[in-house]
Amino acid sequence: MNSFAANSPLKRFVRYFLYLLGVLLLLIAGLIATYLVSAKSSFSGVVTSATLNQPVQIQFDENDIPHIKAKSQSDAFYALGFLHATERSWQLELSRRLASGRLSEILGERTVSLDRFLRTLGIKYAAEKQYERYPTEIKQLIKAYADGVNAGNQSLGWALPIEYFLTGSQPGHWSPTDSVAWSLMMALDLGDNWQKELFRLELSQYLTTVQVWDVMPPYPGNAPVSNLDFAKLYKELGVYKQSSKSSEKQSQNKQHDPYLLQSTDLQPWISDNQEGLGSNNWVLAGKKTVSGKPLLANDPHLGLSAPSTWYFAHLEAPGLNVIGATLPGIPAVVLGRTTKIAWGFTNTGPDVQDLYLEKIDPNNPNQYIGPDGPLSFLVREEIIQIKDKPPLRFVVKQSQHGPIISDSHARSQKIIDSKRFALALRWTALDTENQTLLGGIMMNRADSMESFKSALRYHYAPMQTVAIADTQGNIALQVAGTTPRRQPGQGLYGVAPALGWERSFDWVSYLPFEQLPSAINPDSGWLASANQQIISNTNPNPLTGDWDLPFRYDRIKSMLEAKDQHDRASMQTMQGDTLSLASVPLMDLFKQAKTNHSLQAAAQSFIQSFDGNMTKDSIGALIFNAWADQLTRTLFSRLGDSFTEEYGRRHFRAALITQASNPNSPWCDVPNTPAVENCQDAANVALDKALADLKERHGNSPSDWQWGQAHQAISEHRPFKGLPILSNFFNVRVPIPGDAFTVNVGRPALNNPTAPYQSNHAASLRAIYDLNDLEQSVFMFPTGQSGWVQSGRYRHLSKAWSDNAFLPLTMNPNQVSREILIKSK
Repeated sequence: MNSFAANSPLKRFVRYFLYLLGVLLLLIAGLIATYLVSAKSSFSGVVTSATLNQPVQIQFDENDIPHIKAKSQSDAFYALGFLHATERSWQLELSRRLASGRLSEILGERTVSLDRFLRTLGIKYAAEKQYERYPTEIKQLIKAYADGVNAGNQSLGWALPIEYFLTGSQPGHWSPTDSVAWSLMMALDLGDNWQKELFRLELSQYLTTVQVWDVMPPYPGNAPVSNLDFAKLYKELGVYKQSSKSSEKQSQNKQHDPYLLQSTDLQPWISDNQEGLGSNNWVLAGKKTVSGKPLLANDPHLGLSAPSTWYFAHLEAPGLNVIGATLPGIPAVVLGRTTKIAWGFTNTGPDVQDLYLEKIDPNNPNQYIGPDGPLSFLVREEIIQIKDKPPLRFVVKQSQHGPIISDSHARSQKIIDSKRFALALRWTALDTENQTLLGGIMMNRADSMESFKSALRYHYAPMQTVAIADTQGNIALQVAGTTPRRQPGQGLYGVAPALGWERSFDWVSYLPFEQLPSAINPDSGWLASANQQIISNTNPNPLTGDWDLPFRYDRIKSMLEAKDQHDRASMQTMQGDTLSLASVPLMDLFKQAKTNHSLQAAAQSFIQSFDGNMTKDSIGALIFNAWADQLTRTLFSRLGDSFTEEYGRRHFRAALITQASNPNSPWCDVPNTPAVENCQDAANVALDKALADLKERHGNSPSDWQWGQAHQAISEHRPFKGLPILSNFFNVRVPIPGDAFTVNVGRPALNNPTAPYQSNHAASLRAIYDLNDLEQSVFMFPTGQSGWVQSGRYRHLSKAWSDNAFLPLTMNPNQVSREILIKSK
């Protein structure tokens, strides 16, 4: 009986199945082991290349910074491209596809709307036209970089980064115009004007112009830059879709276009034009430093990504010796130093994007009305190949002002009567004269303040405020880039869509370099920028009506002036500062808020002791941010879908402070209730909701709550950031201090329902340059140098970055950890 059972068909099947499973697991383990051994995630050794002129030596120091030593600048940029490909191949591939509108070829339908929008903007199309105008010598350097990228990808062999296997793709060919296109994507990433104009257009449907300014106030202390009643104008022109029941029924019956760009489609790929997405930099002259020579600090704020936006490298060749942060895809050190000069960028935030309402010719939909009569749209056909789906063919139209974005943008179509009007985008970055890469390469060659500022004349977009210091003791601040000349009181000043058929709304000229804001060697001994309003001495008209709030700048200014002399340690302390001046105007409302919530008593001591310092271990910081979030929702959620679409991208803090300063602001009155609530009533309601939300998320004991628990920085991987299991493997997570307004910035993602205080925007790097001895300069960034997820260098810097620690940024390292020699065939 037992013998029969032991040899039963079921038992034999189980044994056979387990045997096959074991063999399969061994095969999988063998494949993984073979892959890990074969993958060149720490590339070293000798490589031969047919496109290299002379041998290049690359030595990696103990902090994994490569030091490229070449006999020509062409070979140096070739080696940089090679490194970008071997260290960040997948990042480059996504950048190439994103800028070209070709993500859907490997990712399928979910990216079609994004591809369509970027094809409509014509990023790659503009890059090709711009590249044609570059000087021959610079073209050769950009091409050498592209050759290096392609050689680097080829050298990886079959064991590519894991992302290629998961998406069933291969590295594509990198062309010189891909580098130009990626520089345009950075300009798009840092541009927010057109989104603000669209929001004002949307609000004008149901608010007066005065109420729109309540929601989007002018810069503190300023009057609105335009006195035009644009809400009345748009309504009189009949710009908006009709909201009658019959038109709603027709809209419902009309076939929905699934490939129109939604607001959420941009977020996984670019920073989605976040308000307050900027940077800090400041520079001190010798009179303000212990050493008697300048100190310069810079921390650009960008969307956090894994791998990092930046890759640090040192390039040395005749006429070139520069170290700092490179941007994979770009042949230059973007932020860094030479042996004689150091620099750092912040986003100036000028208004370089204008939306134009184009009036469609009622007799011919292929034409629109210009100042002198009908004009024909320029058209081109685009074809998007979609993985596992038929291709999408569509027509891109362009007016004299720029591409018609409303044809591919869902929110625009929801707002305007698209049978009568279209929205065109005028944007400086698309100009054929744009030669930003030329400016970057010339900056890397600069050996004096004068030559560096001369290089900045070629920087076109995005406009940046550049802090500069040299070893001679000079300090300077120079705005660089192209922006239209505007006159206050004339037209709309770029705050809302202009009328395309009225010549008075057209751009007339750009500001010359000499009229951009600048300063050199001021009596104060310091200069700083943090995206605040910055006005030129030679042109009193502001570059935009939408500056970021000045809280970070004000805090930097107070810390700089608090000491007579600074050193590198005090600069580091400043970069780690977490006092949020944006909390001060709201503090009385917060501390006087009362509620019947069961946790009010337990939370009260933390509320009363909170001083605005957003440290990781602060309980008061978490309660305050939850309360400010709920108060913002209480005041502005009445805007309906407009608020839902914008909150998160916009923090509404300026509007909140402005309205809360008036105890009886009508915005504090809760709609649809018989009582008339004041702002303290609204603050009470907000605290009740905040405590309820915190209890649900973090438990019943406020003494166990901490800001760092909820406020975690997530460096997100593309495209796996939101996928179960894979996201934990590819994303990099670490608690951080700060908020959207602290010098040590950490902008909460308030529109994230599961983690509203999670931060995806923070300091993408920190650097301090010591002009007394530039070899004592330091840096840090959020992840690691490697783009290979299995590498120990993928995420190893995250905690040090969170703790505001630094690593040396030296051209002469003490140790070499590995080496690559690239030889010509």
